[in-house]
Amino acid sequence: MSGTTHVPALRPPVRERVTERVPGFFYAAVAPTLLAVLLVVGVPLGYSLFLSLNRINPITHRWLFVGFGNYAALPGNAELWAALGRTAYFAALSVAGTTALGMVFALLLNARFVGRGVLRSVVLVPWAMASVSVGVLWSFLFAGDFGGVNGVLNDLGFPSLATPWLGDGFRALNLVALVHVWNQAPLRALMLLAGLQSMPASLHKAAMLDGAGPVRRFVAITLPWLKPNLLFISIIATINALMAFDVLWIMTRGGPGSATTVLAWLGYLTAFQFFKFGEGAAILYVLTLLSFVLAILYFAVLGPRRAAPVRADGLTALPGGQGRHGMAALPPFRPRTRLLPRPVARVLAQGGFWAVALLVFLWSALPVAALLLMSLTPASDLIRTPASMVPSTITLDNFVSVLLPGRVAAQASSVQAQRVPLSLLNSFAVGAVVAAVSVVLGTLAGYAFARHDKTPAFKLSLWALLLTRMTPGLTLVLPFFIGFRAAGLIDTRTALMVSYCSFLLPLSTWMMRSYFEGVPRSLDRAALIDGCSRLKALWKILLPVVRPGIVATAIFCFLASWNEFLFALILTSTPRAQTIPVILAGFLSQAQFYTYGPLFAATVLSVAPPVAVAFLFQRYLVQGALSGSVKG
Repeated sequence: MSGTTHVPALRPPVRERVTERVPGFFYAAVAPTLLAVLLVVGVPLGYSLFLSLNRINPITHRWLFVGFGNYAALPGNAELWAALGRTAYFAALSVAGTTALGMVFALLLNARFVGRGVLRSVVLVPWAMASVSVGVLWSFLFAGDFGGVNGVLNDLGFPSLATPWLGDGFRALNLVALVHVWNQAPLRALMLLAGLQSMPASLHKAAMLDGAGPVRRFVAITLPWLKPNLLFISIIATINALMAFDVLWIMTRGGPGSATTVLAWLGYLTAFQFFKFGEGAAILYVLTLLSFVLAILYFAVLGPRRAAPVRADGLTALPGGQGRHGMAALPPFRPRTRLLPRPVARVLAQGGFWAVALLVFLWSALPVAALLLMSLTPASDLIRTPASMVPSTITLDNFVSVLLPGRVAAQASSVQAQRVPLSLLNSFAVGAVVAAVSVVLGTLAGYAFARHDKTPAFKLSLWALLLTRMTPGLTLVLPFFIGFRAAGLIDTRTALMVSYCSFLLPLSTWMMRSYFEGVPRSLDRAALIDGCSRLKALWKILLPVVRPGIVATAIFCFLASWNEFLFALILTSTPRAQTIPVILAGFLSQAQFYTYGPLFAATVLSVAPPVAVAFLFQRYLVQGALSGSVKG
């Protein structure tokens, strides 16, 4: 034999597919949530789909099965195409506006400065307000004869600029989109802020050492890092814009004429005003399909790419000279000629920063301050012409009339004012129960999904829950109305609790899953080795760790329940079950001038709990945004 040793060629090991064994506890943990979602989302969706295949006579209650006849008739519906165009325009403005403003807010609040906590709380106030409250506020500010905007113009000496702001159709559509942006931009800011706070500071420090300025760092580092956040934000912002209903219902009712009639409003009119349930369901399913298609497009454009090969130095080799996290490599440092001395540039930068902070504060706080001022203004001052925002005196009579009905003689006959206290109790009771149920079931399911998210059955179930978030409430409210009416549950708080769970159970599950994913699995194993059952380990060991997540989830669920309007509007008809958003909307149907003061007082009372939550629990709300939570 020669001195050389023959070494046989090594074959790559054959990968064996290892099937993860899932303990029965985790199936039991997700079962209540999946069953509840199936009952309160799956069944109503199936029923509404069946409705869309029929034409129903509301007088004779006769059903005529037409198959896809309702859908086949839609392409020839001129109103549908006009509404689709308005919907696209409204959604484009809303998505662009909320994303741009949200980015400005997030970058501002990510910096360290004196008063950041106060500014963050103020920025959250518009989002914490119910859409109905937002609509009430802005509809009066934009009112033609005695609106707040015209009052400010008169007070400043520019009466020639006063105009009926919502009287022109195209301008009304733009103003409603602006109000939607004002209401929704803080949520986008929360989600982007959470992404910014998770970004390693070393990335920017290294770029600064290489000579990169703020703009170059933003384009090459910040934007790529925020790409997953921007994907989720784009999907949620688009869905919220497509499903916008509350603000339209309060501010324009689809008018003037049909200038603000979008698809959601057209579906509502068809189903609940003209009682064409089948045709209305078909329109709403078109809206649902549009949401899914746009979500797929967002994933295709902004979604994660396939993993690239790893270079010898351990860095990810990405196309186009990109580095870790998919961020473009910064160009080599090139000395730049300074236009201004460094001290002057620093002073200008600081001045610009504080100017932006002041503008953000005024943007968020001034409308709310106007609402508070109007709630303290005598009713006669609110309707005087020419309009003025300066009250003749400050009074608490408006609050007395809603909290102590009958104590103010001039306002004793306001029926809506007398309903405010009970509606506040209804909102609190429904919100507390729904939040408790959602947190309990969401915690169990979130724990199971976090520990076995790779198991096919759990993965499929988790994505099914996410898809329910893309279902418009209008698609569900129609079968809810028919089903609850048959079961005798119309005009009950039980109906509201059940319907609210349709969108809050998936939300709470996704939030809690994110929190449990941040808990090491070694804690589970250690507890089991010590003799704990899985339920005891969850209760004694894991829940204290994820307590901030539980608080954040409960806050989001309570706020969403407190502010919900659509289900409460359709499913309740008397004060015994009506919530505060429905009562606020009822004020607008009264023509008496003396109801304006109590209306604004009731609006202030309706926004007080959410605003208090925003101020007291802002840290938890940021953590909740990091978990992918949303409020519609």
